[in-house]
Amino acid sequence: MSAEALVLALSAVLRPTALAALFAILASRNPRRLLTAYLAGGLAFTLAVGVLVVVLLQGLNARTATTTSRPLVDVVLGVAALAYAISAWARWPSPWPLSRGTERPPRDEPTWMQRRLQGLTVRGAAGAGVLTHLPGLTYLAALNAIVASAAGAVDRLVQVAVYNAIWFSTVIVALVLATHRPQLAREVLERLVAWIRVHRRPITVLFFGGLGGYLLTSGILDLVARTP
Repeated sequence: MSAEALVLALSAVLRPTALAALFAILASRNPRRLLTAYLAGGLAFTLAVGVLVVVLLQGLNARTATTTSRPLVDVVLGVAALAYAISAWARWPSPWPLSRGTERPPRDEPTWMQRRLQGLTVRGAAGAGVLTHLPGLTYLAALNAIVASAAGAVDRLVQVAVYNAIWFSTVIVALVLATHRPQLAREVLERLVAWIRVHRRPITVLFFGGLGGYLLTSGILDLVARTP
């Protein structure tokens, strides 16, 4: 598997919205059934998108694209990721009030995800799996890396499958724990969601800044190397 796609897959495992959805499902009366629908719906959607994109990218490359098409995609995605990181950094709150012991008041209102997952049905859980795994910059960059490194059609499809297995690994683990140790699954996920919520902004800035810098640098270097 492409090393770049593997790193991107690992970076996409802990998505706050997906973790919030998992926590809400684990707190429901029938978590195993809902988790199964959540996994099936999300995985079917992302696999379909991944297969479609790598097939189209390969077809375009074989027929009409120039040798600079793939590094240009990395440059565009890198600029977009850096712009998002800068936007998140600009809204970064000052850490000083918290360092002096001042805490934010607790939020009693349910979040958007909690409201959507209240009274969740099997069909709704499948839809939530899609909504919390919509393809973003990370997935597009990984698909671009897969197309660039794959030896053939079968290799591309296998890499897409592996990427998605890693992306949904948290859901798979939650489903296994919900089957055998549901209380432990809720406790672990609750701590993880709380930690990510507290550190959301620095995580966003560091992740998208690092991703954008890597994609932009690799894309520019690749373009320079391909320039006659």
